[in-house]
Amino acid sequence: MNNSELVKKFDTNNKQVIRKKWAKPLLAYLHSVVEKKLLYLGLPDTEALDIIEWLDYIDVVYAFQCRDYPNPSAPDQDRKNVLALESTLRRLERTRKLVTFDVFDGYIEEVLVRGYDNTPTYKEFLQNDIITIYNLDFCGQVTSPIEYVDIQGKKQQAYKFNAVDRLLNYQKNIEFPNKKFIMFLTLHCSYDGKEFENFISNPHNTDIENYITTVKSLSKGKKAPYLVKAFVYDQLSRFFTQNNFVPEFLPTIYYKGDKEHPLLFFTIIGTQVENKSGLPSPFQKLKSLLNKPFLSISDGDEFSENSSLKLNNDISIGLNVNPINIFKSSKTFKNLWKK
Repeated sequence: MNNSELVKKFDTNNKQVIRKKWAKPLLAYLHSVVEKKLLYLGLPDTEALDIIEWLDYIDVVYAFQCRDYPNPSAPDQDRKNVLALESTLRRLERTRKLVTFDVFDGYIEEVLVRGYDNTPTYKEFLQNDIITIYNLDFCGQVTSPIEYVDIQGKKQQAYKFNAVDRLLNYQKNIEFPNKKFIMFLTLHCSYDGKEFENFISNPHNTDIENYITTVKSLSKGKKAPYLVKAFVYDQLSRFFTQNNFVPEFLPTIYYKGDKEHPLLFFTIIGTQVENKSGLPSPFQKLKSLLNKPFLSISDGDEFSENSSLKLNNDISIGLNVNPINIFKSSKTFKNLWKK
């Protein structure tokens, strides 16, 4: 199977629906708010299907492409996937659908944590502009590390959330007022590892402890959506606020990918706030976030509350599941976005 066939295999109908009917309207709205084309950073794969779908709103791309997923990067691996992505983006640039792009050779975790990619020239990762779209299509487990070799030749590990934290820190340090952006995050709906086990066995928050207690009687597979959601909300809320951004989480979408693998799609809208004493407080409370039901994709390619993943304390979103309307009903919108 060549890489083009592999990309199409993973580009399921559910993924296309999320890209077109959930993400695209949000990007169109963000484009209208910031009144300029958006800067994309993510993992688009060789055919860059998400970028092509969102081209009306994008003009600059920072892309990351590993050589041989899921194996650790190595100098003897074929660079065909990296070159294929460069070719796709160069074609878009040549036809003036993009202004410019940059492709980094390697897993995003290793490039950001180490500071440079795997090309023979050790291309450094530098961010000089405000990212307005993060599309972090990880698909693997949230706590699954990748192995890389540092500049001293020593083997190290980097985690997906190391990359997220580093990205937000880069964003924070660029001098620009009133930063607004959207982060899409796709993860496998499963968990393992000491970091996650510690989160479950030693919750540092009463709301999380109560939530874990609610689902603890379920089998590991059954409680995975709830626990991964809680872990992501907890970790990302901390990363965002530590970097002076207020996060607004839209409902999490639970869907089936290739071979019916369960996946979770998160949407976080970030807004810069003034760096006053202490960290900013999100308008969303963790308890209300945890009690927000999952969304699913119906046979008619519409979004609705997932009836099979509802807990007794979940608060209904309502019948009109529209990402723009959901965001505009939030305190974040009313306090930080509404003109």
